[in-house]
Amino acid sequence: MSSRASCVEGTSDELQPSKYLKAKATADGQRCGDPGVALIILNSPIQDLKYFRRLCEHASFRICADGGANRLHDVVLNGTATQDWSEALQQLLPDTIHGDLDSLDKQVRERYEHLGVEISEDPDQYSTDFGKSIKKIVERMPAVRNILIHGSLGGRVDQGIGLLHELYREQSLRHPKVRFWLLTESSVSVLLRTGTTVLQTPLGEGLITRNIGILPLYGPARISTMGLEWDVDDWPTELGGQVSTSNHIVSDSVTIRTDNDVLFTVERSGQ
Repeated sequence: MSSRASCVEGTSDELQPSKYLKAKATADGQRCGDPGVALIILNSPIQDLKYFRRLCEHASFRICADGGANRLHDVVLNGTATQDWSEALQQLLPDTIHGDLDSLDKQVRERYEHLGVEISEDPDQYSTDFGKSIKKIVERMPAVRNILIHGSLGGRVDQGIGLLHELYREQSLRHPKVRFWLLTESSVSVLLRTGTTVLQTPLGEGLITRNIGILPLYGPARISTMGLEWDVDDWPTELGGQVSTSNHIVSDSVTIRTDNDVLFTVERSGQ
């Protein structure tokens, strides 16, 4: 690495993007989430119930952000053989439904209330349901260290960019001790802080593909990498300039060093 890259101060992290894509063993069907892990279910289509269940298994606390409860309700009923809605919904209950509740369907609300799910309203119009959900998680789980976000970037452009904006704000400015994982229909994305990050990327697991991107969404950066098909050394990257998209993993671990926060994204395999 160049002298500039080697002098960058910041974190030294080790991450495994495929960790929450793995099936988690549970005892006798009981919930046994990872300590310090929460899941936010956004108001986005849940297209793969098997994949979604894996995320739920890892979470000690599950929160539906307002209309996310509608999505959860529908996918569970459609993906379960039983005709008893109560029996079906109990297989994958959230701990709470939270937000301004303007998107929550009346029947969905009544059913989850019947099953004892907490429903709480925050009428603040200066924050999104995503931000309100994070606030609720931190109140309920002071020791939270990883927040999984199940959502989509495939809908409205403004909402997708807004989600990436909030991801940066929450992790970098408000909750620097918490790691946020954005899990969409096709990718796993995580913010890499200034400094060095080692990402465990075993392609043999069949959970992620070799396709990655390193996106300077939050300002110009200089990056150095090891473990990619096209490695770079003290490479300037910024929107409107050079951007590392469609690069390829060629090692079981990838090291990325940056002098500014960047978004790392890797394609999931769909397994």
